Amino acid sequence: MATLSFNSTRIKSPSLQSHKPFSKSHFSTKPNNVPFLFPSKTHPQLHRFKPNSISESSVSVPEEAFDDAEEDDPTSELSYLDSETDPSSVTEWELDFCSRPILDIRGKKIWELVVCDSSLSLQYTKYFPNNVINSVTLKDAMETISEDLGVPLPEKVRFFRSQMQTIITKSCKELGIKPVPSKRCLSLLLWLEERYETIYMRHPGFQKGSKPLLALDNPFPMELPENLFGEKWAFVQLPFSAIREEISSLDERTCSGFFTCKTFGRVNENALVQLG
Repeated sequence: MATLSFNSTRIKSPSLQSHKPFSKSHFSTKPNNVPFLFPSKTHPQLHRFKPNSISESSVSVPEEAFDDAEEDDPTSELSYLDSETDPSSVTEWELDFCSRPILDIRGKKIWELVVCDSSLSLQYTKYFPNNVINSVTLKDAMETISEDLGVPLPEKVRFFRSQMQTIITKSCKELGIKPVPSKRCLSLLLWLEERYETIYMRHPGFQKGSKPLLALDNPFPMELPENLFGEKWAFVQLPFSAIREEISSLDERTCSGFFTCKTFGRVNENALVQLG
């Protein structure tokens, strides 16, 4: 099975000295819209997952620059588009909109919007107080990303949190975007893991002992195939051999993933199985 990983020694937060000229890259310089939560910052901290294939010698960054990055304010927000990326090529976003293990001055959890594309050429983060969390706020934020970075709204938005499906779906549909529930938001998940250690844990409002940020939740609901709809119910006992024969006759394409012989593990052919 193929796996995707990043070399942790290469996940850096270089200072602005290592960035490309500002005329080619887009950085947000707008003041923070939530002034009572934390101070604004002119230059947001940039977190890039640099591909392992790129030679380290091609980028010359003073060692002090990485030390200075560790001093950056963890409350800063990020708005970035790679200068070498064609904005029209960014047609799919990966999005997370959820509370963080951080409290504001009211003692309430801070929410954060994190958006990127699969190559991390586009990166955007923004904090929100918990009393403005709705589909309108998310819709406005996605429009802001498009306007500030000069990229068109995406064709698809992938997200992995099933509990946020209602808000995200409504926001996307109002903008003509296709929402895609998916557990394979790989770049986003890896970036969130990195942010947890380098940003959230250093935030002055961080809650120690909080639940994992990427805890697995319930899977997205799936429509039951018509051939599995029950017409009547009864409690019966059948030999396992009869059940196996019935399952084998079903169309695997329509029932795969719902009910198979593997569900029972190793069972004796004559064993009685109670169904109801």
